[in-house]
Amino acid sequence: CANCGTTTTPLWRRAPNGDTICNACGLYLKARNTLRPPTMKRSLVRKDGSGTTFNQQQVNKQTLMCANCRTTTTPLWRRDEAGNTICNACGLYYKLHNVHRPVSMKRSVIKRRKR
Repeated sequence: CANCGTTTTPLWRRAPNGDTICNACGLYLKARNTLRPPTMKRSLVRKDGSGTTFNQQQVNKQTLMCANCRTTTTPLWRRDEAGNTICNACGLYYKLHNVHRPVSMKRSVIKRRKR
C-alpha cells in the first residue's frame, strides 16, 4: 500500500493520484475524503492469540451501542447527522421521517425479510 505500507489486503484499490492502496485505506478515503493516517495500521493477530492488537471487529461489536435506542445488535451500524453511531432501524426511520425513532418502537428480536 502506498499509504500505510501493508503488503496483504483482501482487495487492492486506487488512490485519486493513481497509487495502489489497501482496502482499509481505500474505504477510509471513500468515507472521509482524506488519506488514512499510517498510525492506524494494525499489526497481525496470530491464531494462537499472541499479537500486539486485538481484532478490531470483535472489540467494536462488544462496545457499539445505538445512541438513540441503546441496542447493541443490528445488521448494519449507521451514523446520524451529528456523527453518533445508530442502529439500522433508527437510521432508516430517521431517513424516512426526519425525526429520531421513538424508543417505544424498539423490538427485542430483529425480523428478517423473506424474499
